[in-house]
Amino acid sequence: MATSRTAGRKYNSRSASKVDIPSNLFTDFVDTRQHALFYDLVTYDTIIRNGRWFDGTGAPSAVRNIGIRDGHVVVISPQALDDTDCLRVIDATGKLVLPGMLDIHTHYDVEVLNGPSLSESVRHGVTTVMLGSCSLSTVHVDGTDAADIFGRVEAIPREHVISAIDEHKSWTNAEEYIQALEARPLGPNLAAFIGHSDMRAATMGLDRATQKRERPAKSEQAQMERMLSDALRAGFVGMSSQQLLFDKLDGDVCRSRTLPSTYARPRELRRLKSLLRRAGRILQSGPTFRIRSTSVHSSPSHWASSATRSRPACCQPPTSRRTRTPSGPWDRPRG
Repeated sequence: MATSRTAGRKYNSRSASKVDIPSNLFTDFVDTRQHALFYDLVTYDTIIRNGRWFDGTGAPSAVRNIGIRDGHVVVISPQALDDTDCLRVIDATGKLVLPGMLDIHTHYDVEVLNGPSLSESVRHGVTTVMLGSCSLSTVHVDGTDAADIFGRVEAIPREHVISAIDEHKSWTNAEEYIQALEARPLGPNLAAFIGHSDMRAATMGLDRATQKRERPAKSEQAQMERMLSDALRAGFVGMSSQQLLFDKLDGDVCRSRTLPSTYARPRELRRLKSLLRRAGRILQSGPTFRIRSTSVHSSPSHWASSATRSRPACCQPPTSRRTRTPSGPWDRPRG
């Protein structure tokens, strides 16, 4: 989501060294954005030597030499790489070299404000984290509503959430939220969903958003759709919603009610999901499974069948496999 922190030499292509790569050599070259170069004509910012490389596909590991330039892996080779002018050479003999891990469910929405390095994830090899899962995000709600939504669900002290939001919130929309996070000294890459509960509470008010009899007015439905559209244009990967009923609100006014997203009727969700579908973005959701009481004395296989048939429409497979969008400020790579 943020700009790269890797300060390497700029890549200058040299037409004399451009070559066509046979298919059996393709796996030696990872960065397909640039023309491949013969090993002896390449300079690197970092070389990792003789580490046992795991490519993340489940294929057998192998000892490899890895060349990195401008924050990108550009070559993985069984042959030694020329370290002329290389700024950093790491001897990884006897060590494992793994692709960065993507943590798709973190709820770091509050923590990233007070501790943007997220070092507890980085030191375990996580290079990208997702925010905004389960209908929870901090894009639109204020500190008090954020505390009521996050407090019991994520076991975060209510006063901690309020202070974090009130101290750091400088944004009023999705684009400004991205800019605010990019200004923080981030550790890993970030990508995010915008939370349905966040949008619903900010639009309807938390009290109305958590009452069964209340429905968003046409103007409020339109406002949530604008919020989602703005977030998708800004670079959010999609929207998260929630249908599980065991997550409860904190606070005094709405305490022990379920999350705002759980009160949405199918029409409200369909209109929001249609925006995701048209944009080719992702819906992340916690589904609920309703099993008819008549199936209590049936066999487990019948329970599974009933649960599958009763899966709500909001529990859909992702509409896109991307974790980043092709445009917008969150498309810029980090090192």
